[in-house]
Amino acid sequence: MRAARAILFGLDRQVIVGAVRVVIADETPKVILYQGDPFLPMPAPPGWDAKAVLAYGQERPYRADDGLLEVAGASLKGEVAS
Repeated sequence: MRAARAILFGLDRQVIVGAVRVVIADETPKVILYQGDPFLPMPAPPGWDAKAVLAYGQERPYRADDGLLEVAGASLKGEVAS
């Protein structure tokens, strides 16, 4: 178990909207909910130590049911995920 800092970037991936501390038991969280918005893992910005700080990018959810949150996001190549 370890603690890490996660930096949360906005939809444009340029503006930092927050930072949170996460506790990692086995693997990093697949999604962080911050003020009701989902944030998904993204590559660390150039020059950042990816082991010291985790980077998460804001996504726009397109469907939310009880116990389920689906997110319409972009892949690393900028393609829309299905």
